[in-house]
Amino acid sequence: MENALKTLSDEDLVKVFKEGNRKAFDELYERYAARLKRLIYYYLGNAEESSDVLHDVFLRVFMHINSFKTDMSFSSWIYKIAVNCSKNFKRKYRYEVILGDNEQSIAEGVSGEDSPEEQLLKKEDMKALYDAVGSLKDKFREVFLLRFDQGLQYSQISAILNCPERTAKWRMQKAIEKIVDRLRDEKIV
Repeated sequence: MENALKTLSDEDLVKVFKEGNRKAFDELYERYAARLKRLIYYYLGNAEESSDVLHDVFLRVFMHINSFKTDMSFSSWIYKIAVNCSKNFKRKYRYEVILGDNEQSIAEGVSGEDSPEEQLLKKEDMKALYDAVGSLKDKFREVFLLRFDQGLQYSQISAILNCPERTAKWRMQKAIEKIVDRLRDEKIV
């Protein structure tokens, strides 16, 4: 039965879960946990707090899954919950976003085949990029992360952020401009 669950769409998994199969929720968790945790981390900049918010996201999904309409996109629904939980956490704790403090996340962009000098330059460039993304206003950072990091379509982003698709595209364009401007100021590009 577990292998059969892996072949189902997200929306079908929700239906199966509503019918009483708890393994369907586990499959949804497996599909989304890592991606959502990464998105939340970009909001908060702290791995422990990101884990807490991720648990809050799945708790809300579990509690409100009966309100989900299976004719809608589950991914848009769960991303919207993750974005809102992240915003609420920041608002509640007046949280300052600091991206790039995690050496592991910076090191992901560095190849072991590079010389030590090249590795250092790449780490510095990645940190500068994370800092530039972290300096964006929320409305620009959200679109940038959902599009660039999560690979979502603008139609999905507009549904998640409850804004027109044109607005999402405009925010993405502005986010890129602001990132490039900051990287130019720092002589990275």
